[in-house]
Parts: sequence; structure tokens; C-alpha cells
Amino acid sequence: MISTVVCELKDDISNVEVLKNSFPMGSMTGAPKIKAMQLMEHYERSKRGLYSGAIGYFSPEDDFDFNVIIRTILYNKKNKYLSFQVGSAITYYAEAEKEYEECLLKVKAILAVLA
Repeated sequence: MISTVVCELKDDISNVEVLKNSFPMGSMTGAPKIKAMQLMEHYERSKRGLYSGAIGYFSPEDDFDFNVIIRTILYNKKNKYLSFQVGSAITYYAEAEKEYEECLLKVKAILAVLA
């Protein structure tokens, strides 16, 4: 899925502030975003690192383009450490077994590549 978000910034908002306020996006954290991120930091067993963050660029014309990092394999050559993460949208009505099945479906292609 590709989503394009376009906006006009107020003069007192920097591009860096836009990124800080946009990532990780609410669909990866839940809402309210800041409290959800604090809870993730407390309860999740591993740090998210780049997962659900962004990679992109700023152009000389002050334009920028970033993408969300999901279903991505990360490799640290120095430490010879490979990692990836996957998740689902846990809500009040979520069923743990179905959420787990969704995670397995999302990670299927990565596991196939690594097999």
C-alpha cells in the first residue's frame, strides 16, 4: 500500500519537527500516541529500533519523501546480527490467536527468503 500525505507547513515548524510528530505513525503505536509509546517502551521485550520509523530524504528544494520501515530485514555486519519485527493492531476486541496468525502471515515472505 502506498499513501501520499501532502501539507503546507506553518513557518515556525521545521521539517525535522514534522518527522518527529509523524513517526512512528499512529497506526503502529495506537492512541494516544505518546502514552502508547511509553507503554510499549515499558512492556515490549525488545526495542523497536528502526521498525516503524522512517527512511527517506530531504531535497535541496526543501521537499522530502520518507517511507515507513515495516517487514524489513536489518543486518548488522559487524555483529553478524540479523533482525526483523512484525506486529498486529491489538485492540480491546482483539483475539490473541487471530492476531498471532496475522503476524505469521505478515512475516511469511521474510521467513521464506531466510529459509
